Amino acid sequence: MKTLDDILATAHTARLMPVVADSRKEERVVSIFLATLTRVRPFAKVILDCLDAKVGKSSALAAYTEVEFPSSDTNNKDRPDGLLSLTTRKVRWTALVEAKIAAAEIDVDQIQRYGELAKRFQIDAIVTLSNQLVALPTFVPYLVPKKLGSQVRFFHMSWISVLTSAHLILQDKDDIDPDQAFILNEMARYFEHDSSGVTQFRQMNPEWRTLVHGVRDRHQFGPNSPEIENTVASWHQKERDISLLLSRRIGHEVAIRGLSRKYHSNPADRLRDVSNALASSNELRFSFAIPNAAADLDVTADLQRRTISCSMKLNAPLDTKRASARINWLRRQLRNIDREDVVVRALWSGRGLPTQASLAEVKVDSKSLENDRQKLPPIGFEVIMIKDVARRFSGRSTFIEDLEKMIPEFYDNVGCHLRAWTPPPPPIAKDDPIHVSDPPQQTPASTLEPDFADPIETS
Repeated sequence: MKTLDDILATAHTARLMPVVADSRKEERVVSIFLATLTRVRPFAKVILDCLDAKVGKSSALAAYTEVEFPSSDTNNKDRPDGLLSLTTRKVRWTALVEAKIAAAEIDVDQIQRYGELAKRFQIDAIVTLSNQLVALPTFVPYLVPKKLGSQVRFFHMSWISVLTSAHLILQDKDDIDPDQAFILNEMARYFEHDSSGVTQFRQMNPEWRTLVHGVRDRHQFGPNSPEIENTVASWHQKERDISLLLSRRIGHEVAIRGLSRKYHSNPADRLRDVSNALASSNELRFSFAIPNAAADLDVTADLQRRTISCSMKLNAPLDTKRASARINWLRRQLRNIDREDVVVRALWSGRGLPTQASLAEVKVDSKSLENDRQKLPPIGFEVIMIKDVARRFSGRSTFIEDLEKMIPEFYDNVGCHLRAWTPPPPPIAKDDPIHVSDPPQQTPASTLEPDFADPIETS
């Protein structure tokens, strides 16, 4: 039986400029991607780190395309799109690569065959790439066979996430030399061209319109209905797409909030929990952590009201007790913001309901938020941009267009101007709380009796 080394000895090395037919776009994009990994170390470190494979100073990375394996069925041969081999001083990590472009999705049967292949040749992982978006590389968009899950690891990356990683590296010129920057930029340039087959998430699932109209007409959808489950699956893809969009616009990685540890081991639990939430509340939510921002950026799509809202919550300053002083602290941050679609909400302790006023009202008068609660200071604030998109909400494409426009708009016009309250540094007390008295007067050494007698000299 052939070993993996025997197979790689005759395999084709991944090329930056592959010579393939125009119809073989998939093979071309995979070859360019894998070849770039082998030549641009900062890019390889970012990508392979997502696959739990660490690139060290002495690591050697090799990449191959269209690697031909003998199948368990003697009449056929398996030919994954690529193979990665990362060698360090002590160990070698290998992974099969399978990719799709345009609207093609990962073939589950094919992945199961490749899983068996990886098990047979002691290959560590299966890496799939397509335009399907996932929150984390471990959240693969297909069913992993239980018998393989403990022996072979499965990862998935979207092409747009690969492109975003390239852009973030290129924005930090200090971490990459000019030759590597040129190669990475050429890869990104090709990925951005329509002919590459790399696309972004452009529309919601086919059941979206039925769900929105059904909610408007008071129809109750079950959490396991295709309208709910497929909408949540699309929403999660858009969540990842927006995080990548913000990352490229801001120049720093924007992370998705709410991915608890239990979801890492079983992403299906997340689909179930969010489906239950959507069925009961008629709302879709996601949240992003932006580096150095005052708070997380929360996004809500209300299917009943057909509105989209973006918001950030701030804790009120604790160095003042008056309601007006705390509200004025926020008003100073909002003074240069001129938006008619922004409202401010004050949050109160205990059972007190939030109070709300438009940004214009708050800027004119702090009492618009107090609502006769001058003696009870607010504990926090929420700054919200709300848009009623009406008929556009039910459109599969128009809903996505409004999301992509509104979220960066909110952050640019509102979110990046907000600052979280931090307690001031403690001052030095004017009076030392511990009074040290003057030291007692010492008696001259000549008048002191010795603690020990001098030794007796003997002749």
